[in-house]
Amino acid sequence: MNYLKKILAITLVFNVAIVTAQQKESYVAAESGLSLRNQPDVSGKMLTKLSYGEVIGVLEETDKNLVVLDAGKKISGKWVKVETRNHIGYVFNGYLSPNKIARTIRVNLDNVKVEIKNLATSDYKRIHDLKDENKAIINVDVSDSPEGKNIVLVDNDYKQVSLFQRYENSFSYMSMDAKCSSNEWKQYDTEWKPLKQVKSNTFETLTYTEKDWINFIETATEDLKEDVVDKCGEDWLAYINTINNIKDFPVSVSTNRVFIKFILTDFEDNITEKIIEFEMPVGL
Repeated sequence: MNYLKKILAITLVFNVAIVTAQQKESYVAAESGLSLRNQPDVSGKMLTKLSYGEVIGVLEETDKNLVVLDAGKKISGKWVKVETRNHIGYVFNGYLSPNKIARTIRVNLDNVKVEIKNLATSDYKRIHDLKDENKAIINVDVSDSPEGKNIVLVDNDYKQVSLFQRYENSFSYMSMDAKCSSNEWKQYDTEWKPLKQVKSNTFETLTYTEKDWINFIETATEDLKEDVVDKCGEDWLAYINTINNIKDFPVSVSTNRVFIKFILTDFEDNITEKIIEFEMPVGL
């Protein structure tokens, strides 16, 4: 009996190894995202939309071919069965790549192209045009943050390009006594700070540190205390008069938006300002 169990265990391990070896990693190459369906057909139910650059495991090919017309170009391929972290379904492999893809967002300004590296978005929009507009809005995915990202200047035809960053934070307070909880969040903007230049054409976005949070708490708490006194009376101040950081009850702090400002100086010393606004998911 023990001998038979060993044989079965070895066989199971061998079969798992074969399945693992057969699964190939591929990357989503569709900049607008790729639909994952429950059947190998365009009329199949969409399970989710895979983001540009996302890695998936290809389990098997089907015999169902598909030709897609994209911006006047024919893209041919097959439906393939794939596995993601949360689903197993079918995608069109004409928009899959065997090579890892950096999730780059491109912003076109007047005389420079900007690339923001490795940022996941919730709307899958990878190209923004700021030639005739002063602001672009980028919706950040819940799994990511615009902090610590590289911004690369491509085809730069300006005399000087300077980049600055600031945050918009929300501050609220809670209480076991519902009537003394603030549902009206207070908004606070930080000052503009220059981005770190890591190469001649590359900048790195700032990361909010614990020290930054504490400084923000110290500034915002004064307004919060005034609000508490107005709504709940001075006795309730005991709840918040020892706030030192964002983890202290009863405050709640989150970043709503991150802004990047471009100050563009041309060779005739004309100055133009452009803004990229990163919208953060609710609750982050």
